[in-house]
Amino acid sequence: MVDRSDTTRNNTTSYAHPQETNLLNVHKAMEYNAVGQPILRTTGSNIIANISLGSGFGQIHKFGAVPAMSQNTEGTIWDENDTIYPWSTIDAGSTLGVKVVEPNNESSTSTALNGDSVEIQGLDTNYDLLTETVTISGATATTTNIFKRVFRAKYIAASGLDTNTKRILIQVSSTTVAKVLENIGQTLMSIYTIPAGKTGYLMRLDVTAQGSATGSFKLMARPDGTGSFQTKHIAEVNGVGGPYQLEYPIPQAFTEKSDLDARMTTFSNNGRYTCTFDILLVDN
Repeated sequence: MVDRSDTTRNNTTSYAHPQETNLLNVHKAMEYNAVGQPILRTTGSNIIANISLGSGFGQIHKFGAVPAMSQNTEGTIWDENDTIYPWSTIDAGSTLGVKVVEPNNESSTSTALNGDSVEIQGLDTNYDLLTETVTISGATATTTNIFKRVFRAKYIAASGLDTNTKRILIQVSSTTVAKVLENIGQTLMSIYTIPAGKTGYLMRLDVTAQGSATGSFKLMARPDGTGSFQTKHIAEVNGVGGPYQLEYPIPQAFTEKSDLDARMTTFSNNGRYTCTFDILLVDN
C-alpha cells in the first residue's frame, strides 16, 4: 500500500503549481530558480557552473557554409568549394593581401569596393587574438600585421547599408585563406583555433544538408596546433531528414592552439552544407 500522507504537506516555496502534489513524487530531482519555480535536476545540468572559469571566459559562435560540394569529394565547410582549408599555408605566418574580384570570376580584379574596408580576425604568431582593418584598393591592399590564423573577415562599407557587391579574397601570395562571397558581408568559415592561454569547451554542434544531398560529416581537430588532424566526431547527414544536432552532455575540451575543422564528404546529390558550433573559452 502506498503512503500518500505526504501529499497534504503545504508548498514550501513561493511558487504555486497546479499539480504541486504530483511534483512531490520527484522532489528529490528538483531544484528551484531565483523566483522559486521548480526545475528538474539532471546529470550534467550544472556542468558549466562546475567548470573553473579562472580569471575570465568568453564565447565563440562559429557558423559556415560551403556553396556546392561535389559528389565523392571531401572539403572543409567554408566559402571555397571542394577544398580542405589550407592550414599549412596560414600556419607559416604572413602578412595578408586583400583582393576584390568579380563574382564567379576570381581572375578579374575589380575596383568597385575601393575605399571600403575589411576587418580580419585571427591569431598572431604567438596565438594571441589579432584583428586588423584594411582599406580596400583593388588588389594592392595588405595587412601590416602577420597572421598565423584567420577565422573570420567582415566587409565594412564606407557609406550606406549594402553588403559587398563583389567577391573579396584574403590571400597569402596566391592562396586564398578567407573569402567574403558577394552579398554575404562576412566569411562563412566552420573552422577555429583556440587562442593561447585558453581552453575551448565545445558545447553544441549543428550540421545541415541542402535538399536531397547526403554526406558524411567529420569534425577534425589538431590538438595543440601540432601534428596531423584527428577525427573527433562523425555523423551522416541527409537534407531530407533535417538538421543534425549534437549538444554535448559533458563539453568536449580542446587545449590552447588546437585547430578545429568541420568537413563534409558528399555521397550523393551535390549540395550546400552548413555547420555551426559553439565554444566556451576559459582562461587557463
